[in-house]
Order: sequence, then C-alpha cells, then structure tokens
Amino acid sequence: MIVTIPLPEKKVYIKFMLLSKSKTKLFYLCLLVISLRLVGCAPFEDNIKTSELDNQTAAEKAPIIDLNATQPLAKSAAELEKQQLDSEQLSEQVTTTESEQQANIEQQEPEAPVDLWQRLRDGFEITPEKLPYTANKQLNRYLKNPHNLNILFKRSTPYLFHVTEQLENANLPLELALLPIVESNYDPLAYSPSHAVGLWQFIPSTATSLGLERSRWYEGRRDVVQSTAAAATYLAYLNKQFSGNWMHALAAYNSGEGAVRKAIRKNRRLGKTTDFWSLRLPRETKNYVPQLMALASIVKDAEKHQIKLPEIDNSSFFDIVELPGQIELAKIIEVTDVDEVTFTQLNSAYRRSVTPPKTGYSVLLPVDKSGVLSEFLATTDPSTWAQYREYIVQSGDTLSHIAKRYQQTTTQIKSTNRLRNDFLRVGQILRIPPNGEVAVLTEYKTLQTQTYTVVAGDTLSEIAEKHKVSIRNLKRSNNLSSNLINVGQVLIIKAPSNPKATPIRKLNYQVRSGDSLYLIAKKFNLKISDITSWNKLDKNKYLQPGQRLTLYINPLRI
Repeated sequence: MIVTIPLPEKKVYIKFMLLSKSKTKLFYLCLLVISLRLVGCAPFEDNIKTSELDNQTAAEKAPIIDLNATQPLAKSAAELEKQQLDSEQLSEQVTTTESEQQANIEQQEPEAPVDLWQRLRDGFEITPEKLPYTANKQLNRYLKNPHNLNILFKRSTPYLFHVTEQLENANLPLELALLPIVESNYDPLAYSPSHAVGLWQFIPSTATSLGLERSRWYEGRRDVVQSTAAAATYLAYLNKQFSGNWMHALAAYNSGEGAVRKAIRKNRRLGKTTDFWSLRLPRETKNYVPQLMALASIVKDAEKHQIKLPEIDNSSFFDIVELPGQIELAKIIEVTDVDEVTFTQLNSAYRRSVTPPKTGYSVLLPVDKSGVLSEFLATTDPSTWAQYREYIVQSGDTLSHIAKRYQQTTTQIKSTNRLRNDFLRVGQILRIPPNGEVAVLTEYKTLQTQTYTVVAGDTLSEIAEKHKVSIRNLKRSNNLSSNLINVGQVLIIKAPSNPKATPIRKLNYQVRSGDSLYLIAKKFNLKISDITSWNKLDKNKYLQPGQRLTLYINPLRI
C-alpha cells in the first residue's frame, strides 16, 4: 500500500510503501515525517526558491522510501546520542593518544648538554672501552700529575667550545677536540723546533697547502678560527685517505702521510698485519695516538680517575667581530677594556701592533666585550682607529706617488719614517701619518713611543735590551737594514705597553748540522749571550749536531 503525505507549505509530496497495517510502523512513519519537516524542509525551501535548474513538479521530486528501511533508520535515531557519545569518546582517545605520542617524541629527543664535557663524551667514537697497553701507560703518566692535567684542561677553556662546534659540523669524532692538548697544550703561541706553530701545530708547507695566510702582519697558523677550520679539513682528508681508519689518520697527522703509507707497505710485504699497533713508526707517533686515547678516557670517566674537570659551559667563550678597516690592537684593548693576556690568547695571529691594511680580518673578543667594539666601529671615524697606516713599498713606487695617494706631503712621510732621502726599497714598510683634525685625535702616545739618541759605545742589541724590545722590532721601527748605528742617530723605540703580558715560551731545540750560535740567535730573534747563559755554553766552542739547547722565545717576534 502506498500512502502519500502532503506538505502544503512546501508543495512537496512524500510517498511511503506500507507493507502492513502495523501501528508500530505507522508510529515510526509519523516520527519520520515530523523529523523531515523540522530538519530538512527549511533548507529544502531555500533550494526550491533559488533553483533555476529545472521546472519539475514537486511530486516528481518526492523521494520514495521503502518502509523496510525505516526500522534501522528509527534505531539509528534512537541510538544517535549513544553513537555521538561514542564518537566523542573516540575523538578524545585519539587526541589523548596523539598527545601521548608527542610527549614521547619530546622525551626521546635529547636535550643539548649544559656541560661541554658531556657533549664531548656523547661524540666520542675512536676510544675503545678497554684501552690498549700503551694507552694505559699514557693514562697512568697523566694521572701521576693531576695538577698539570688540570692546567692543560683549563687552558682549553677559551677555545674548546669553538673547536667542538667545528668538529661536530664536520661530522668528526669529538675526541679530536682534545688533540690540541697533545699537540700544543692548547697554546696558540706554541712553537716547535720543526717550526710547527699554533694550537694544531701546522708546519709552513702544510699551512700553505691548506690555504692559511702567512704574512708580515698575520700568521694564520695562530688564528684560532682559521687554523681549527683547516685542521678539520685536514683530518677529514686523512681519514678518507686511510679508508676510515682513524688510527692511521692520526698517525699521519703527526708524522706525515708518506711515513704511514711506507710503514703499511712494508708490513704488507712482510706478511704482517697493518693495524696501527703493528706498524713501525717514530716513537713520538707511537705515543701520539695513545696519548689522545688516555685523555679521552679521563674525560669520559673523570670521577673514576679522581680528576675534577674545570666547569666549561656549552656556549661560546668569544665572539668574532669583523673589522672594516685597519685598527691598532692597543685601540681595541683600550676601547673594550679587555684583559691584555686574554686578548693575546685570542688574537695571537697578528704579528704587528696594527691589523693588516686590507679588509677581511676580524678579532676575537669575550662575548661580554664584543658589543662594545661593534658599537665603536659603527659610530667612529675609521681614520682614528690607528695612529698611522702602513704601506709596503712595491716595485715602481716613488715617495711622491705614495704621498699623493694618501694625500700627504713627501716631507710628512719622510719625517714620520725618519728617512734621510727619497730612496725606497721594495718591501720597505712606511708609516703613513693621519691628516688635519684626525692627526690631533691620533697623536702618538708618549708612553708607547719614545726616542733614543745613540752615544759612543752603543750597540743595537744593548739598546734593545735596555728598552725591553727586540732587535728586530728596533730595526723595523727605524727602517734599518743592518745592526750598524751612528753616534748621534735618533732611534724610535716602541716599547710594549705592558711588559708582563709579553708571551715567553720555553723551547727545547736540537742542534742541526750547520747550526751556529749566530744562526740560532738570528732564527729565534735572540742574543747569543742569552743562549750561552741559559745553557752554560762556551761561545768559543762549536755546537755539535744533536746537542740540546733550552731557548726562551717570544713567538710573536719570530
């Protein structure tokens, strides 16, 4: 039976197929009609008023619903609230699960270690759990002198964070951050008899191959930032050359790539194993890798070894401040009020009292001092940053051309440089004085610069010793090509503002074939009398190859 129920307001007819006269079905039918009227008709009315798609009659649009389907529909209506509650509970469960998963992820992500030593431990890859015999020997040697060990670790404080960052960025094992202890005792001014220099002890040829600049103004091997970048590059290269074998790579860093390859080839010819411990290498190299392992073992379990490591935060000790122009180092110290010893430790790459005349250089300052210098550089006239500028005489230069270039007179340049005539030498360094008002702002400081008139009996070495300057410094300040001086000659003497800050290093030097006291003194900017006094030598006796000498040198003067 088909029942049609009209909805007059909407002019819509809904047909139902009745299969029986059951009152229950009629009840559900009425319930369904009321639901349709209340819920579906309002939007349906709007659709009819706005539709322009067809002109079909309402009767043709009326849906036909089989009452066999009304029972489950009615049940769904009855269970709608329960279903909605179930859905809400499921949504809450999903949300809770997602929150828990996010929390678990956050818990799994390791936080950055507050302590730099822990960061190192997390990056150790080379050191085995059980140290080899020779590494244990080195460990015991370190542990016998805990005071010296603490000094070594404290020396690393200004540099360790930066070194760790660079190694980590290069995906290198963090034991390598301890390598400068083995190499140089973490001293950027370290100097070896083989002319290896800096934290990473690069010899001149290696430094050149790695692109480290070396000039009369600047020694890249002593630049903490540049030398560390070069060391990371070189270590990665050696590791690749030796197929990921860090023992071989480290041995090559110490004794040279060729020496290690030669030892490996020899063992192969003899049918022996080629691991590091089996190779025939120099004694220094055989102790080199074990020393690094021993230091890593101490850092890894300092409490077990009863060593108290200095507190080093996992943050930078220094900032890098770019220099837009030439500036005196003393001016930086004056403006920032930074400790002179600390400044020298961080900026030992500079060989003169003024930065190079070219741009592209920078200085390192403790983080609490860098902002002061940045503001000074941004708000002051660059021409006031140095008492004078420096110029290296090139082939073809004349005094008049140089004077014109710097808007000076030849008289001013000659007076500033104590020149007797217009003759210039290629490579000669000229000091260019400031101009006009700038000259008033940058007068030479009398405490730093003084003059001395040569008297009868004077020698250049005696004058240098008397005023606590080097002979090289004295000759450079006065453009002297030899040690010859004349009675009545006026010498310019630039003494260090704080002699106590002069970095003196002890050097054990082995005499080589052809060496003499004169040549050694010249090489290290020393006096022969000092060398003989330190070593109780008779200056009239010849030195013997292999003889050991103790020298006290100033690395900044070499």
